[in-house]
Amino acid sequence: MAVGTRDRILDAAAAVVVRDGSKGLTTKAIAAEAGLTEPALYTYFDNKDALCVAIARERIPCHRELAARITAQVGTGTVLGNLRAQAGDVLRYFLAAIPFEIMFWADPRLRAAGRDSTRAPDLLPPAMERYLRGEEALGRVPAGRPLRAVADGIVGALFQRAFAVTFAEEALRCEDADPLLTEVTDLAAAALDLDGADPSRPGSPSCPAPISG
Repeated sequence: MAVGTRDRILDAAAAVVVRDGSKGLTTKAIAAEAGLTEPALYTYFDNKDALCVAIARERIPCHRELAARITAQVGTGTVLGNLRAQAGDVLRYFLAAIPFEIMFWADPRLRAAGRDSTRAPDLLPPAMERYLRGEEALGRVPAGRPLRAVADGIVGALFQRAFAVTFAEEALRCEDADPLLTEVTDLAAAALDLDGADPSRPGSPSCPAPISG
């Protein structure tokens, strides 16, 4: 029972941050979202900072798992198809994680309390570069191409869009995200000198699930 209630509080707090931003994350809002009283929150968390750290540790997607999935795709499918799928996963990660990271960036005291809790995107460009180097070793990407620049460009473009969407307190639907995924895939194809006629590239419905921020 206690574990279920704690998870309910964390789920409620995460929902409040995504919907109302970090400024809307009050104990009153969390309690209302969870269907509890404000004093009930302190049965499970010593204070609001402890609750925020728990949100960051337990509700922000793990970028290490995403990085591992990216590098595991070497030699599977098609290169452009994989890059497009990776771009969609990275965009979803940023849309889910950025609202919480903003909360920590904006509060030095909270950063100090949860120094290891925020999920910086530092692992993602190297993971995408490792994926591309693996494909280069297999001869599926021509040698001598700017692999790190391609990885940085894809991740950077996705971060920028996700940050803008989060800052504007908007949502990014699947059909709205599709042109961005197409653009970063096209840029990668040009930089890597890959054939653009990849059957796994967009043209038919290819976004598997709604992307929301």
